[in-house]
Formats: sequence, structure tokens, C-alpha cells
Amino acid sequence: MAGVKLYNKTGDEKAVRTQEAIEKKFGFIPEVFQAMGRNGDFLQAAMHIADIAGQGLDAKTRELIIIAVSAVNGCAYCLDAHRSAALAAGVTDEEITAAIEVAASISLYNNFNKAISLNSDLKTR
Repeated sequence: MAGVKLYNKTGDEKAVRTQEAIEKKFGFIPEVFQAMGRNGDFLQAAMHIADIAGQGLDAKTRELIIIAVSAVNGCAYCLDAHRSAALAAGVTDEEITAAIEVAASISLYNNFNKAISLNSDLKTR
């Protein structure tokens, strides 16, 4: 159950138009776009940022980064959505697992280092 109201083509006019385009692409309106669907300006801005982020990266690399970040942030919704997108882009299950392993290991180090306030002595010189 969503923690916010879902707007399935019930938001402002711009949101409705945007959701209609999303529905054409996916065959339905995913809940993430319903949750953002009250305000068309917000929905379009969020989608625009996602579209332009990582320009210059190939689709496989971009999806692996999204999966890794989603894994360490604990977002099952994004993991499911982007695992599908990654597989469609030609990423293998082994590459997905490897990306999550890297993210998990760096998350371990990040949290350990933050917890003990280490000095940053491995800098580019």
C-alpha cells in the first residue's frame, strides 16, 4: 500500500497529459508516476532529471549504477524496475549481482569510515 495518494490521471492537466504518455509507453501507469502525478511540473521535472542523468554512459552501465544505488538504498521498487530495464539492455544476471556486490562492499566501507571518523589519507595528489 502506498504511503501517499496515488493520482491515476487525476492530477492537474499537465500531470494527466504526462501520465497518458507514460501509459502508452508501459501499457499502464506505474505507481511511482501515480505518486508523483498530482503536480505535472514536478512529475515532468523528475522524469527530465532521470532522462538527462548519466548522459555519455551506455545503457548497460547506467542501469547497473541505478541497480547498485537502489540496492544500497534499499529500494525494492527501483531494483525490480531497473533489473527489467537492465536485462532488456543486455545486462546479465551475473553483472547485476556483481554491481550489487560492489555497492554493498563500498557501503560497508563508507559506513565503517563514517562511524570511526577516519582521516582521508588516500587522496589524489
